[in-house]
Amino acid sequence: MRWPWSSQLVRLENTQADALLQDLLSRDATRIVDAARTVARLFDTAVLDALAPHVGRIESACAGIALGGALLSLKTHLEFALRRLNYWQARNGCLCALNPHYPFFDPRRLIEQGQMQLLSVDDAEDGWGECHHVACTQCGQRWQATDREYHYPWWEWKVT
Repeated sequence: MRWPWSSQLVRLENTQADALLQDLLSRDATRIVDAARTVARLFDTAVLDALAPHVGRIESACAGIALGGALLSLKTHLEFALRRLNYWQARNGCLCALNPHYPFFDPRRLIEQGQMQLLSVDDAEDGWGECHHVACTQCGQRWQATDREYHYPWWEWKVT
């Protein structure tokens, strides 16, 4: 017998996708935020393919859970992870188009991962921070990613 408040357990064949899904469905704020941060920066197409059909289930499971955050709500990571999965599922284009919507995309990490190619680095126009000129290795789109900082480091992305 299933209790009415119990959720049906969903398991995925892809082990990374399954671990992320279990964390996102856990109703544990720490696990949810950690998994959301991973999904927000995820480029593995097999994992994205496995997770994308479960966006509605993830949204329902996370509804009403206080994720915390001081200067920035940690819900930002979950919202962007869900946006990324929806975007991927709809096949709306290259994932780099989402860069301006998540201030935690560090171009140096994307270069290390092979997602971006470094074209040049110089000072930001306003003199605050570095500006990385990069190109997406998937679609060729050129970007200007400027290092910003207030109470935490973040990146401003603009199409060039």
